Amino acid sequence: MADNASLYEFVGIGELAETTTRLLALSLHQTAHSGGEKRDVSQVEQLVLQQARDYVRKVREGFMLSVRTGQLSQQAELRYLLDRVLSDWSQLSRELGLEELVGDPADAAPDPDAAVKVERVRHQLLAFGMAVVALGALPRLPSKQITFPHSYGKPPTYSDIPVPHTPGELLHRIEEMEQMVWRLMSDDLNALVQRRYGPLRRTYGFFEASAWLTRKETARFGVKRHNASFSPF
Repeated sequence: MADNASLYEFVGIGELAETTTRLLALSLHQTAHSGGEKRDVSQVEQLVLQQARDYVRKVREGFMLSVRTGQLSQQAELRYLLDRVLSDWSQLSRELGLEELVGDPADAAPDPDAAVKVERVRHQLLAFGMAVVALGALPRLPSKQITFPHSYGKPPTYSDIPVPHTPGELLHRIEEMEQMVWRLMSDDLNALVQRRYGPLRRTYGFFEASAWLTRKETARFGVKRHNASFSPF
């Protein structure tokens, strides 16, 4: 994290993760005490969740830019990744203008926008790198940092949530989080708790771990932030 732009982006992702965690904690707690009444999602919640969804989309794009076939151990996993990733790569390729490059790259005219395109890719790679670290730290998150309102363990823990180890497992978790954020924008929270408890808890934990890690690491760079610990209860 050598340059200021990356540091600010790192801090921004942490603040988004923290805001998302706060919003979900309060919403889930209120829903649990509403007698099962369906609630309307406010404009503020929609905005925060849309930003969270945009971030997870960047994580997915960063995964696509990072994955290597040498990491794959099974042919079925390679087939899965090709089916899920290559179709999306074409869209990202169009956005970056890469599909216009035909023939020998040495014969191509200089691209005045090349630096801008590389800068855009940097955002995806940073988001993906942070997500991988957060997913790895999730099972070890200290119990005092866990605020998920429907934790059944005492003290609460995420130790039962496995860390994705293969590219296929990682992509599956990223897509699960994408889908869950979308459902949080449209579905009833009570129904999500009852029918999709696992994906909801894993998604909540991901944002919680991301916020916790950012709070720890930003202190190393001299970034002072207010005490963000909270309890929804």
